[in-house]
Amino acid sequence: MPTGARPVLVMLWVVVIVGALAAVGPVRATADTQPAVLQDAVDGWASGIGAPGMTAQIVDSGGVVAQASTGVDGRGLPVDSATPFVWGSVSKQLTAATVQGLERDGVVDENARVVDIVPQARQLLGGSAVTVGDLIHHTSGLPHDITVTDDWTRRESAADAVATMPEPDGVSARGTFRYSSLNYLLLQAVVEMATGESFADALEQEVLEPADATTTITDPENFVRSVPPGHVPFFGSARAIDVGVDAAGLGYGYLAGSIEDLGRYAAWRLAELQGGEAAMAEVNTGQGTTYGSGLFHESIGGQDVWWHSGAVPGYYTYVALVPGEDVAMVLATNRYGEIEAERIAAVGRNLTTLVVDGSISDLPGSMAPIVLGVLLGVVALLSGWIVWSVYRVASGRTQARSFAGAAVRVLIVAVVAGAAVVGVYLGVPMLVGATPTVMALWAPDVAMMFWVLLGAVFLTAAPLVVSQVVGYRKFRRS
Repeated sequence: MPTGARPVLVMLWVVVIVGALAAVGPVRATADTQPAVLQDAVDGWASGIGAPGMTAQIVDSGGVVAQASTGVDGRGLPVDSATPFVWGSVSKQLTAATVQGLERDGVVDENARVVDIVPQARQLLGGSAVTVGDLIHHTSGLPHDITVTDDWTRRESAADAVATMPEPDGVSARGTFRYSSLNYLLLQAVVEMATGESFADALEQEVLEPADATTTITDPENFVRSVPPGHVPFFGSARAIDVGVDAAGLGYGYLAGSIEDLGRYAAWRLAELQGGEAAMAEVNTGQGTTYGSGLFHESIGGQDVWWHSGAVPGYYTYVALVPGEDVAMVLATNRYGEIEAERIAAVGRNLTTLVVDGSISDLPGSMAPIVLGVLLGVVALLSGWIVWSVYRVASGRTQARSFAGAAVRVLIVAVVAGAAVVGVYLGVPMLVGATPTVMALWAPDVAMMFWVLLGAVFLTAAPLVVSQVVGYRKFRRS
């Protein structure tokens, strides 16, 4: 950031913090108060989303401008600049930068067909003409299929993993932006096959060493040892979750490291953008942004901003780069659940606007109370029906039924209850966009209510069937 611009931005930060975070005391507008301004913001955001811990840095191409941390990690230790966080899809921009470095070295060509470099991916890609550049820009046509990503038991390389992956359902024609982590899993395989070494080695050579971010966690065993539990939303609180690692997914979402590592990378990437990378090819996403080099690009507050967020169950991370002002922002927090995605993502956006134009917005409401409220309401109604039905049977208020009448009613109950069970089993995952297994990771409270609802639907049928049996016995005795 130009020296003359810093006091202006600091003044804007102060105005915003005083006005929007009224609980925080006044902050004097001097260069020395920049860390205090950021600290106030981080404290407020962490409290707002119920995150046990959060940390952020503002950097320029020369290093750290301001830094703030609050709260504790999943082991109860204070969050600081060395606390490891999982970077999620922020990893994608480091993968793209690795491929760009390899292209400069003459090792990879973005115009090359993927199957010519990774022949074992032919089954996954259907033998298509998808290029390395298609993977970088998400224009391969591959869907975002989480049934083949985020496998926490996988310890094989991406090059080995793709050999057993079938072509997913829903593949579209190449050429149009369609975000998919499969693209970057394949990019990891491209790096492994093109270099003949591990993805971690290539990443370190092309990105981490130049950025002086060499303590970034790229080894799955080190990940398991070093990364504390994250936190997912659970009935209004935060529940700890031991986050696993997909060794074939380092390139799309499973790099990890401290905010110091991430800040050093951001400072380096900022200089890369200023040195000409900003002119590299991008594609239109159809959502007001363009995408290239593992980063979204849009105008925010009158500035060109390159950014990307990342999330895994329990962790959210964010990077934004503003080369025109020589400033970048990085943020990480140890709470994330898909049901709160919009609310938590707004924190990263607020950090960007706070620095770029001095504005912040209220965090949007969470969908969790609505979804859980509806599920709890339905379960309560079904529970009331079950209690009433059991009471009628126990008090002898069932009507006498002939065998035919009872049999028909039992059949109707079985069909309706069966349809309801199937409807709940298929409908709720379709409504939330995730399988029960995925829900258990990203939204365990919703997953729990899903199974409770399924059980309630099933149990609703039991007293109805019993009442028909009792009614038939009455008929026989009469």
